[in-house]
Amino acid sequence: MAAFAMIKRSILAVLILACACTVSPEKPAVFKGHLVLDTAPNPLIARRVGDDLYELSFDIIMREAGGVDVRIEDFTVSAIAFKGVPIRSQTFPAQYIIDHGYPAEIGAGRYLRFSFVKRWTIPARLLLSGASLRVSARTVDADGRHDTSETRIGVVVTE
Repeated sequence: MAAFAMIKRSILAVLILACACTVSPEKPAVFKGHLVLDTAPNPLIARRVGDDLYELSFDIIMREAGGVDVRIEDFTVSAIAFKGVPIRSQTFPAQYIIDHGYPAEIGAGRYLRFSFVKRWTIPARLLLSGASLRVSARTVDADGRHDTSETRIGVVVTE
């Protein structure tokens, strides 16, 4: 009986050892810098300042959420009509942010909030139906990984 128990333990030990050898080790998580974009106010207010001229004044909030420092390469602001038709768009280099007194780099877990004012001529009030604004940013993180972030915000038109 004792011999049977010893054989049983030996077989169990061999099975445990075999199972342990087939389990692959857990791979470490790879962090990638990523911006989460938002604006304040939300929704945005397009204020009419002339016949076909509208002004948008808002803060762009860029929050790093991936755990790695990021550098902004550029950002684009686009006016969207009819819930999907781009009518105006402009891309700004990182130097634009720097020229306005803000850093173009955001540390891991940190955020950047900068004020932005844009005036656009929009030829027909009808184009403001279902209007929204799209803000996107292209970044590169401290490890050289490129990323693009985007948000879309509704627009309310005032006279």
